[in-house]
Amino acid sequence: MNSLRRYGAFTRIGVLASIPLLAQFYIIWSLGYLKIEPSLYNYTTLHLSAALFTTGLLLMVLPLIIRQVREAVNDRYYATTLLIYLAVTYELAYLASVPPYYSLSLGASLDTATYLQSFASMTYYRKFLVSFVGPFFSVHASPILLLIYPIYLTYPSIQWLMTIQVIILTLPMPLIYKLGMELFRDSKYALATALLYVLYPWIATAYQPFEVVTLAGTFITMTLASMYIRDKRAYWASITLAMASIEYAPIFGIGLAIYQATMREYRKWSIPTLAYSTAWLIADYYLVMYFSNGTHNIFANLYGSALSALLTQITGKILHYPTYSTAHDPGITKYLSGIAQQALDQLNIKIQYLIMTLGPLAFLNLLEPQSILLMPWLASLMTNFTPYYTPWTYYTILVGAAALPSAIWTLRRVSNTTRRRVFTALLVINTVMAILMGPLTPASGLYYGNTIPNWSAPTTNQYYMAMIQLANYIPWNATVAVPATATPWYSITRYGPMVQFLGPTQDTEYVVYSPLIPTGYPYSTEGSEYKPYIFNDGAWILRANYTGPVKVIGGFEYRGTYVINPVLPMEYQYPIATVPPTEITITINTEAETRGLITTLNTTLLKEQLQQPQGIACGMEPGPGEVPIPAGTYIAQPLTINRTTTIKTITIFTSYITGLATAQLAITTNPLITQQDTLYKYTFGTPWWCPPHSWATPITANPGITLKPGTYYVILTFPVTGQTICEDTPGMPKAILINATTGQVIKQLPCTLGIVITTNESQGKATTPSITVSILNRTEQINSTTTTIKVRVNSTEPLTLTIVPKTTQINEQITLKINIETEKLNNKPGIPWYTIPTLALTPTYALTALAAAIHVEKIKRITYITT
Repeated sequence: MNSLRRYGAFTRIGVLASIPLLAQFYIIWSLGYLKIEPSLYNYTTLHLSAALFTTGLLLMVLPLIIRQVREAVNDRYYATTLLIYLAVTYELAYLASVPPYYSLSLGASLDTATYLQSFASMTYYRKFLVSFVGPFFSVHASPILLLIYPIYLTYPSIQWLMTIQVIILTLPMPLIYKLGMELFRDSKYALATALLYVLYPWIATAYQPFEVVTLAGTFITMTLASMYIRDKRAYWASITLAMASIEYAPIFGIGLAIYQATMREYRKWSIPTLAYSTAWLIADYYLVMYFSNGTHNIFANLYGSALSALLTQITGKILHYPTYSTAHDPGITKYLSGIAQQALDQLNIKIQYLIMTLGPLAFLNLLEPQSILLMPWLASLMTNFTPYYTPWTYYTILVGAAALPSAIWTLRRVSNTTRRRVFTALLVINTVMAILMGPLTPASGLYYGNTIPNWSAPTTNQYYMAMIQLANYIPWNATVAVPATATPWYSITRYGPMVQFLGPTQDTEYVVYSPLIPTGYPYSTEGSEYKPYIFNDGAWILRANYTGPVKVIGGFEYRGTYVINPVLPMEYQYPIATVPPTEITITINTEAETRGLITTLNTTLLKEQLQQPQGIACGMEPGPGEVPIPAGTYIAQPLTINRTTTIKTITIFTSYITGLATAQLAITTNPLITQQDTLYKYTFGTPWWCPPHSWATPITANPGITLKPGTYYVILTFPVTGQTICEDTPGMPKAILINATTGQVIKQLPCTLGIVITTNESQGKATTPSITVSILNRTEQINSTTTTIKVRVNSTEPLTLTIVPKTTQINEQITLKINIETEKLNNKPGIPWYTIPTLALTPTYALTALAAAIHVEKIKRITYITT
């Protein structure tokens, strides 16, 4: 009794002490933000105040934590639940933050950047939750961000924000354990019930990016679980947090109130829940109206939906706002017709979505009055916005959050024996799905990307590390333009909407790009206002009006493989990088092999045909061995295959009167182009027949298809007037000219389309080819397998590899492996060990092992008794 009194007193003291610590942050921030006391509005003060706020929050929940620990001491299965909770939380927090952060992940960072920039606007710019997409509250009603903001500010980073979300996402596990105890009266089954929460794939897949939708779904689960176990305090806390997360939650609350009215045991909860939810919905409506200056209705957030248009009309008239004007009302018939049409749109995909999301639960949730409870989010199936009904997007948690606890609770309707058997089946199904589709194992890569990621390899590389490190050289409030792939990452490291990804503007102060990847901006540093400032392993920072020396802080290493197949008598150019003054070592390894060959080409004229046209001859006459082809036609060349053959490459030779079109190269079974007869199709930009192109530019595709014996057709289209190599080759079938619009044969050409096909069949190593390689104004004759070139670069220069074969060997394949290193390579950025998931997830392994170790003695005892 005395211990209970002491515990109660401790609880009251903790709550009373937390109140001023929580309140002081909002007071200090408000005084500084409103310029009542401007000196308080700075990062140092707000950071310290946020730390005190978080301390106060911990004091408030500390009695709850102590109670969980006490329960765990007395119940080893509950202790196991808490340890697994910590293990899963750590793993998901790691996967949500470290790999995306260190690989400049586009998908995970862009949405997250919206929240990070919103918090930054409150810290640095005196703007209220504003990001590069505008004020957050002008679209969504999420007051919970005001609670998360001071917690985030204790350690402002993507890692901490994602950790906050994952802690919340896995928070229902202890409540689900208690739900399992209520249902089974067995600790082992209660543990299994808690495990089902993290195994059901459409909960854990919402671990990234950061989204208030994920928070709402989690609190909805907690609301249902606490209602089922009749914990009123947890119920009202959970439903309040859900309402504060997103404007959809009050609609869920209204549906929940109707559900409660149909169930005798919860009927007394119905009216308070309905009133509370309705009040939240009205408040959310006016909140968004206020911040959007009366231009945005929260029901418009159900994208691509006629239902959304109907609801905005209704609420616009009932909840009048002075500056809001509703759109033209076409009438209820039009709305219903639109809703029905959109409900049927992509119906097969929507049915698959329901099977994927509710199938793992054997549709048991439908035995509850779930049609009412799930109605708010199943309304998304009446839209044509595909992400709403794509299972692995975070929106799905709003369905799963209500379906999972309801499916568990509906088992109370059957006998204890049946209940356990059905639940065991659910556990097995969801364990398999968690392995194949959940984020907790790399095996899910087979489902999402047809490959299992290597968790023993770093999730980053030298380029990513360089781009990340270069951010340290840019002032936090400077404008910067970056490659598209790095835009989200730089958005979350800049404290405000300062990142441009469509190239620099007149206001840009810094440019970050890579000369080694195609997404980098190909700026010339000579004669530009941007001068090289830092070069680090494949990434540049250029600074406007910079007058100092080039600063090389790491050097770079580049490895590239270039395959020439077929080998033609022409010049091959491969731009690689722009390099600063430095010592460069280039190593070239050369290999050659003979491939199987199918050709209709007379190679004696090829060297002349691949030359550029000269002077006035450009566009006047076709080159040697070429025929002019009119626009709006295509050539069909019959080709007989005598044995099963895999096509590695196919090359034709053509050029066009203009480069402002696209053409196609195809392999079909019919001279008339149809979708069912087309085996392979390759689209290319039409090469202009004037410089810099040749009379007949080689177009090479890599079909990789296998053809059985028979007759096929190689199709070359001519959207504009062009020309192609077409020669009178003895013993070869003639090409056919066909009208591309009508499919009518115009005529049979008196020649055979020039084609070179190499196959996958290797006929052994070839002699070392004789080629000339030019790089950085050095020309080397390559006659051996390995060649090393050392060059001193005295100014910023483009690094381009130029290869010129000395002979024509169209049945050969030449492979060049290039390795380029600068003199400062030893100082390149290292790869942190924690970017290797296998190593970084050691705490997860340790916590899981500890959870298992709790039961070791019991396992030994059972083994002893049975033996």
